[in-house]
Amino acid sequence: MHAQTQTLLTREQQLLVSGECDDDGRPLARQVFFEPDNWLVPEMYGDLLVTHAAWLATRPDQVVLVSGHSYGTGSHRFFWLMGDRRAIAVRSALLKAGAGPKQLLIQSQGAARPLIELAGEEVAQYRRRVTLDYLDAHAVNTAPLPPEGSADWWRSVLGPGGKARLPADLPASQGG
Repeated sequence: MHAQTQTLLTREQQLLVSGECDDDGRPLARQVFFEPDNWLVPEMYGDLLVTHAAWLATRPDQVVLVSGHSYGTGSHRFFWLMGDRRAIAVRSALLKAGAGPKQLLIQSQGAARPLIELAGEEVAQYRRRVTLDYLDAHAVNTAPLPPEGSADWWRSVLGPGGKARLPADLPASQGG
């Protein structure tokens, strides 16, 4: 493995294990790594996400961009959906731990902006991740997220779809 890549990965693991924080108490570890084709948050990141949520709970004006990333074999759409699912999973964990819903913005990067440019399974696991990026709350101007499962949410995940009926468009008796 490339020496610079190994240094980056070793540093991220050290931050996770040590629980090291900035002077203001914000955790320095800001990456959650995932297994292939999986969006379940690994248990080893539970304490990290609780610490981030606790820090956010004391700063209601702080905003975090939760960016989901993916890598592997498949289509661009698959990568985008997997990144989205991972970001939603981390956002849900942060909400359960006490962060405010208006503090958490999500986005999917799909296979774009890899942490490591090298290819191969040895580093692919580090491209399947969610990154927490703290933003200046006063500079953020976004529309609220549509409720999960609503027609607008499905359109944001699957695209406009033309005239195709989405699960949320169906009457409740037909299910989705």
